[in-house]
Amino acid sequence: MFRLAAALRNQMLEVGFTDNGGAIHSAERILNILGLRLCYPGLNHINNLRNHPSALFSAEALAAYRAGEQVFIEHISPHRALTRLAIEQVEAGASDGDFSAFVQAHFKLALLTRAETDRLNKINRSRIAHDRLQAAGITVEPISHALPNAGGDTPAVPPNNSFKPTPLRGAA
Repeated sequence: MFRLAAALRNQMLEVGFTDNGGAIHSAERILNILGLRLCYPGLNHINNLRNHPSALFSAEALAAYRAGEQVFIEHISPHRALTRLAIEQVEAGASDGDFSAFVQAHFKLALLTRAETDRLNKINRSRIAHDRLQAAGITVEPISHALPNAGGDTPAVPPNNSFKPTPLRGAA
């Protein structure tokens, strides 16, 4: 599906439509779904990231979350820029396996506070940089255990955090 969305985006650009006008939106959406399946197996919706056993939290976001406060999902590599790179991978002839490896290597999410998100976006909202979070003074770490929900419930996490990935059909 991503290959089809990438081709459609390119056709739309050829006739004068822009990415900001929507040409890239289908590719972005499909990359997000594919990234969740490959990088966060068992996660049924991005909004449940905070309950995933391998979710990355900043220290401030973890403290806020545990206090029942709101935390925000951030694409560590800005999603539009990553989508453009993914389209370049497809155009360069990446196999399905190579494309999946690319997504697994680059699709990363983190949970941040509003202040951290604002600081990060002020410094770099749209460019991929290996030190994007560090440039904003943010470090993230995985949480390897079940976290209580803000409402007090504990999510069900399989033993050893072993989620089974959902099989992909025609995803790349």
